Parts: sequence; C-alpha cells; structure tokens
Amino acid sequence: MERKEIHTGVTSSNPIHFTTVQKEMNYNLKYEQSLALWSVPYKTWYEPTRFGQTHIISCGPDDGEPLILLHAMGFSSTVWFPNIEVLAQRYKVYAIDFIGDLNRSAPSILPANRDECGEWLDEVLDRLEVTDCIIGGISYGGYLAINYAIYATHRIQRLFLLSPAASFVPLHKQFIYRIIVMNAIPMKWSVHHFIKWLSKHKLNKTLIDQFHAAFRYGSLSLRVPPGVYSDDELKRLDMPILLLLGDQEVISDANLAYTRATQLCKNIYAEIIPGAGHLLNLEKPEYVNMKINEFL
Repeated sequence: MERKEIHTGVTSSNPIHFTTVQKEMNYNLKYEQSLALWSVPYKTWYEPTRFGQTHIISCGPDDGEPLILLHAMGFSSTVWFPNIEVLAQRYKVYAIDFIGDLNRSAPSILPANRDECGEWLDEVLDRLEVTDCIIGGISYGGYLAINYAIYATHRIQRLFLLSPAASFVPLHKQFIYRIIVMNAIPMKWSVHHFIKWLSKHKLNKTLIDQFHAAFRYGSLSLRVPPGVYSDDELKRLDMPILLLLGDQEVISDANLAYTRATQLCKNIYAEIIPGAGHLLNLEKPEYVNMKINEFL
C-alpha cells in the first residue's frame, strides 16, 4: 500500500527542546526516518493548545472508533510502528507526541503536574472533536494513559497498558540512575548500553538512532515524573483494561505490579509475558498485537 504523508498547520521551531535550529533539524531527520517505518498511509499535523503546538500522526478509516496512542519517554509516537498496521485496520488512530517530552511537539510551556497533563490531552481531544475513545500507552505513555483515565473517566471506553512506568509500583532506583547518566552523557555508546539493559532483544536500529538523537540534540524537559497511583485512584478505573508486563522487566517489579493492579482494578485482564523486557511492543510485536486485538 502506498504511504502518503500530508503536512498541514504549522511547523514551528522548538526552543524548549532544541537550543539551535541545526539541532532541531538533526533530530527531525531521525524522526522522519523512523516514521518511514510505518506500513500504512498516514498524515501528520499540529494542533494548538495553551501549552503549545501538539504534533499528531493519524491513520485508519475516518469512520473508525477513535484510538489514542501515547508513547514511551524519548521515543515519540514513531515507537508504534510494529503495531500500527493492525490497529489502523479498524480504528481511527491518533498517535500523539506528548508535549512535555522530546519529540516533534513544540511546547511554549510545559505541563507541570498531573492535572496539567490531563488538561493538555483534554484540549487535544477537543481539537480533534473526539468525545470518547480507546486509549493505549507504553511505558511513560501508559502512566499518562492512566492519568487521563482518572482525570476524564467519562471519555475512556477501554484502556490498554504496555509496561506502564511506575503507576502500580515504584520505579527501581537503578532505572532512575541510568536515565540520569544517559542524559548527562548522551553518546551513542551510553544510549545503546541503556537500551541493552532495558531490553535483551535486538531492536530496530532506525528507532534507536532516533532515541539517541533525542538525547544528543535535545534537552530533557519532562517535568512530571511517573509515580504510583493511590488505591482510591485505581479503584475509579471501571472501564475494561488490558495490562501487559514482561517477566524480564527491569524498571520496576512486574510481579508486584500485576498483583496490585488485579487487586484494585475492577475490570482488568493482566498478563506477564515470558521472555519480554520493558519495550513489549518492540520485543514481542506479534504476540502484543494479538493480545491487543483480542482485547479490542
């Protein structure tokens, strides 16, 4: 199938994330190379919010049920390339670059707390004229997806979570330390060392090059670190939930996350996938696609 990319709206400079035009251009080149991995027709554009310009990749049938995708920290929406063909068959997909992270979105101010993260996504969905939707997230995107499901429960029909960062249990201190080191020394070797620790599987080189470019050329701007949701907050999530975790998860305790999630969430199917680390959709794409498809 022929891929078609259509740019509309603005292509604004991004001074909060990139200090020079050249750095922004270098990153954008790697982003476009990763986006070329998408195997379906798509279009991209920006939606204005009070936090700045939000970059969106959209595909799938116009009359499909809206499906919102939120990405892992540092990876951007291009991280969904192994899943997008399956999801775009039935759903109108909007993969949204979180405005507080390194990607193509161009913030004027950064969301400073969980409520502002909810306000930002509320504005984006309003601009898209999406009243209710399915929402899915991986890693930090899973944390944001839960946050929005708590913030605007009435808008969420179903929720799928791949290795959500923290959320159910605290992050390991080693993960936080490794992020700090990688950000301080954004060389190719340090980024690859971090990725090899995060995942024992060989991942797509083009996507990893984009991840490296984010830290090499950009300034880490995340102001809302992932945390653990309270019992009361998790009990409010009454929509159907799919939670997938890897048995080789390194950023937190997957077994404890599984136990707490299944005890507190009313309508959840959770599974720990053998032989998988943190980046489930990149490591086990066929199995993850099957589980998401069954759930949806």
